Amino acid sequence: MRVKLTHKPSVVAFALLVAASVGLAGCGGGGNKQAATTPTEFTITASEAGKQLRLFVPKALRAGLVTIELTNTGKAFHEAQLIRLEPGHTPEDALKVIAAEGAPSPGWIHVAGGTGPAPPGGKRSATQRLRPGNYIVYDAPFQNEGKGLKFGLASFKVEGKADDSGELPKAVAKIEAYEYGFKASGLTVGRNTIEFSNTGTEPHHVIAVPYKPGATLAKLRKAFGQTGGPEPPLDFANVVYTARIDGGTKQITQLDLAKPGKYALLCFVSDRKGGPPHVAQGMIAEITVR
Repeated sequence: MRVKLTHKPSVVAFALLVAASVGLAGCGGGGNKQAATTPTEFTITASEAGKQLRLFVPKALRAGLVTIELTNTGKAFHEAQLIRLEPGHTPEDALKVIAAEGAPSPGWIHVAGGTGPAPPGGKRSATQRLRPGNYIVYDAPFQNEGKGLKFGLASFKVEGKADDSGELPKAVAKIEAYEYGFKASGLTVGRNTIEFSNTGTEPHHVIAVPYKPGATLAKLRKAFGQTGGPEPPLDFANVVYTARIDGGTKQITQLDLAKPGKYALLCFVSDRKGGPPHVAQGMIAEITVR
């Protein structure tokens, strides 16, 4: 599992929780059909206390279809990466795995979706399924790099039985991740509500970064494919990304694409067995946003 995603020291570091090897299975009750298919609202409020990022979450919610609403009331960026822990393991155990950059990840820790970063005063949301278990929310956005801020952490429990009832909302824009590539359609300038699906077996996320002038897909593959190679010609000032999800799962979430033109889609998650991030294995795609 990786915390800092760097192609090399001079490249912009992604202070993301990259669950290098963690998985999530998709996830009730009685009542009428409307109640069964309406997502449970799960509100996360984020702020800061000095240099400490803070998260406020409910102590528990029911398993099944959930809409995660991240509200940033602070002055820094905040994200909400959900991680499910199997019984007998603690948030402290999870932090040790997160810190073990590039190492194999144990089977008791699972990435479980959530939201990408919300800017100060902003919001992000995602609708997905949650299965029963103990969870943490991890908050360490790339955009806060170099500001001396400490990551945020909160815990909650998902109760009840696994529930597959109901359907995710529909989305015109779609991004599919797999080993080791992306398929994308319907993305436009501005806020995109997307269906982000992982049809592979390894965990994935998607990072969207605009090209700099003169950038080509071949140059990106060369930059990310070798140690000590050239700087990737990408505009990291306008980077956006999703939370990490496991193979065989999907969510409806948001990506704000700031400007038209060509973008790179990247994945910096590693395989469960550890090793280099997927981008170094060729998980790069080019899209044109209009």
